[in-house]
Amino acid sequence: MYEAIANDILKSDIEVFIGGGLKYFNDRKDNRDLTQILIENDYRLATNLEELKLISNGKVAGLLYEKAPPRYSDGRNEMLTTSTLKALEILSQREKGFFLLIEGSQIDWGGHDNSTAYIVEEMIDFDNAIGKVLEFANKNRNTLVIVTADHETGGMALNNGNMETGEVDAQYTSTNHTGVMVPVFAYGPGSEKFRGIYENTAIFEKMMSAFGFDRK
Repeated sequence: MYEAIANDILKSDIEVFIGGGLKYFNDRKDNRDLTQILIENDYRLATNLEELKLISNGKVAGLLYEKAPPRYSDGRNEMLTTSTLKALEILSQREKGFFLLIEGSQIDWGGHDNSTAYIVEEMIDFDNAIGKVLEFANKNRNTLVIVTADHETGGMALNNGNMETGEVDAQYTSTNHTGVMVPVFAYGPGSEKFRGIYENTAIFEKMMSAFGFDRK
């Protein structure tokens, strides 16, 4: 439902979104050009990484690829880290703080393919982006960082590896999502709320509480 999601973004108050999906905004079945509506609503539109780098404030619509971004090794390169830094630069200008979601989505795709090389390169890319977030949090001292996943994919198990060569030997039990527990890592003020083992839906309540939005 990519076109419906693109339409819903116009109804939201999101200030910065960066990724792919340009065609679902300007090459739609209903013939509407949502990019023009974004511009009319004061979004700065970027259709490639170089245009994104030039934006320093305001609302941002970064539609950097026609469809989904390519695999890291197929030309996406440092897009995730660059986009993360840009989002932090712009959102940190808000006096009331911000909520930022960063997704390393193709780790999942590598799991579906049972491709260890795919998973490893996407994990390294995600790790680099999170590293920049932790650097920001260390300087800011008032930022909670949460790293987790919505599920495991592939039933991946590490059978062996070699630290000197960087090689990993992995095996898989599935090409789909599994019930394997996923960890939750947290850093910064309120991180103690995320310790332990709990239902995955509980993370929402924990986040609301950490942000001071306890629901009655």
